[in-house]
Amino acid sequence: MASESGHGHAVPSWFVSPGESDSFAWLSLAFLLLAIYGVVVLYAAFDRWAEHQSKGTPLAKTIPTMLTIALLYEIFPLGHFNILLPLSAILIALMADWSRFHLEREASAGPSPTGEEPPLTVEQTVPEEPKNV
Repeated sequence: MASESGHGHAVPSWFVSPGESDSFAWLSLAFLLLAIYGVVVLYAAFDRWAEHQSKGTPLAKTIPTMLTIALLYEIFPLGHFNILLPLSAILIALMADWSRFHLEREASAGPSPTGEEPPLTVEQTVPEEPKNV
């Protein structure tokens, strides 16, 4: 029932009549998108710094992968994904780090005890050009 005496409730400040534009909603949406963009930019800067600091360490790819997974769990509701998805990404990064670390170690060790030569590098396979004096 409508009150005709004029003592009804005032229209709330957030109410928007049908057919009108809601500037507060657009402002909130822009602020939300800028906040998400800011978080991603800050994470990217931190990821670059962490990658630079981890050069030459055994976990050069695993740590940034774990940071990416942590960021995804913070921003997006990933509870409906199986736990095996992030675990497999971490295991893949661990295997990539393990193989890279051991391949570099074997290449720098020189010839193996079995007498096999280490694989040639690009500099060793390209013949030098003769120098004219």
